[in-house]
Amino acid sequence: MRMAQTKSDPAEMLRFKMVCDECGSLSIKMPDPKNAPCSTIIRCGRCDASRGTLDGLHQLARQGRSDLFEF
Repeated sequence: MRMAQTKSDPAEMLRFKMVCDECGSLSIKMPDPKNAPCSTIIRCGRCDASRGTLDGLHQLARQGRSDLFEF
């Protein structure tokens, strides 16, 4: 198991990482996104590292503005 997957800092798990710290990928995977609870861990689609929670992804989406897109 990678070190990034074993981090136990709750604040770090809540923040969704747009880009994977392990491999730099933007792809994500999660089972059944429609019915998943907010605490569901979202994983990297390439290397399977933890990228944050579904709630963190929702918070990131709510922060967005229609006239601004940045990484």
